[in-house]
Amino acid sequence: GNGFSSLRYSCHMSERQEVGMHEVPIVAQLDAPIEPYDLDEEIWSAVSLVENHTMVTRHRLAVTYQIAVFAELHGLSGSFVECGTWKGGASGLLALANLRHGATRRNLHLFDSFSDMCLPDEAIDGNLAVQQARELGGMIGPLDGSLTPMDGFYQSLGGHATVNDVHSLLIDTLNYDSEFLFVHEGWFQETIPVQRESIGPIAVLRLDSDFYRGTRFSLEMLFDQVVEGGFVIIDDYGCYQGCQRAVDEFLAQQNLPHYLNHIDAEGRYLIKR
Repeated sequence: GNGFSSLRYSCHMSERQEVGMHEVPIVAQLDAPIEPYDLDEEIWSAVSLVENHTMVTRHRLAVTYQIAVFAELHGLSGSFVECGTWKGGASGLLALANLRHGATRRNLHLFDSFSDMCLPDEAIDGNLAVQQARELGGMIGPLDGSLTPMDGFYQSLGGHATVNDVHSLLIDTLNYDSEFLFVHEGWFQETIPVQRESIGPIAVLRLDSDFYRGTRFSLEMLFDQVVEGGFVIIDDYGCYQGCQRAVDEFLAQQNLPHYLNHIDAEGRYLIKR
């Protein structure tokens, strides 16, 4: 964008590239700031209301809000759905986007076990998942991916979330109409099959499902309900190997390829085709 599009760049300003008898400065700057965002002031006013209810990074929160606003401004039909809610911070941003830009309230379907994280599968989910299970969850036995909560996993963060945490934020603080808020407590494998028909079309599907099994199950159950042009946000793609594998395997089975847009080191999103 600075008139140097014809030059070939390396990554360090201090380097020089010799061309014949002349030294050509290498001017690429790979550390250009990400912020300010489009809707910057609006984003951070929203984040300030939810930041005590989320572990999601600053960049992923900003993009989540932008996506939800786009869905409102461009009339994407369907619910906002989240698989992995914790204390409701990210879903609070979805709610705020609707409150600020939606002509009518939109159904919010939020799924979470509201217990400590389940066991990873050490054969699939990767070294970080295993390390956290040992150090944060105190697990010493086999890690088989079963729906067994690792008691104390969230202790350093004040404990696992509750349904009341979510209601307190979305209804009491953000004033979202409780008639349009549906919080489904339990493991995805138990709750999503029961609720998927009642959800109907989905405008934005946000997956904060951590490990392979939860991510793959959520995609298999709900991806088909995402409307054309709708969004799927994957919070843990670059964090846990199992999440990446689940997404890659699932998308490889689709009729059309889907480009994964990079948010930050861990987060990705796609637009349904």
